[in-house]
Amino acid sequence: MNYADTVKFLVAMIIMMNPLGSLSIFLQLTDKFKLAHQRKIAITCGLSITVIMVLTIWIGSQLLNLMGITIASFRFAGGIILLLTGLSMLQSKESPINHTPEDDIAAEERNSIAVVPLALPVIIGPGAISTLVIASNDYPELMFKSWLSLLCIILAFGMFILLYYGAIIGRFVGESVMKVITRIMGMIIMAIAVGMLANGLVGLIPALG
Repeated sequence: MNYADTVKFLVAMIIMMNPLGSLSIFLQLTDKFKLAHQRKIAITCGLSITVIMVLTIWIGSQLLNLMGITIASFRFAGGIILLLTGLSMLQSKESPINHTPEDDIAAEERNSIAVVPLALPVIIGPGAISTLVIASNDYPELMFKSWLSLLCIILAFGMFILLYYGAIIGRFVGESVMKVITRIMGMIIMAIAVGMLANGLVGLIPALG
């Protein structure tokens, strides 16, 4: 796994985690909570994100093999998910794949929203999980999986910091800025999705290669 692959993985994961969009949802769901409670949720959410990502890196491919799903078909399906997510981001809309109004209603009935729906599926949605599984399959060696796990821990820590100071950041970052950044991220994630679709299709139909 070279420098370019590392950067590509980080960029894809940052876009799929959609920090500003996730922050917006976090602030909406915790709007009625005191600052101390908000930060407690941020800590639990950060830990949950770390566990989910690292587990996916280490056992994601094995689960696919257990269910008889080929990486080519999973890569193609992941490309479709990313394409739909990117299209929603390009339109500055929250993707229904990651988050729906029903999630907000269900969240109000829970004592804790840190794991569900915040960590999963708002921040770590199907697109992020697909990216993690494909990366772990492309780099199955112990050293590379350890490196990917370290990158995931760094990403989770960054997301935790964003949520922990979310109330402060939200006052300085306006809604219009979030929408512009979301559109740019949407274009990038759609480009990544096209590449995944192409690679998945070639894997499914080798004659196209």
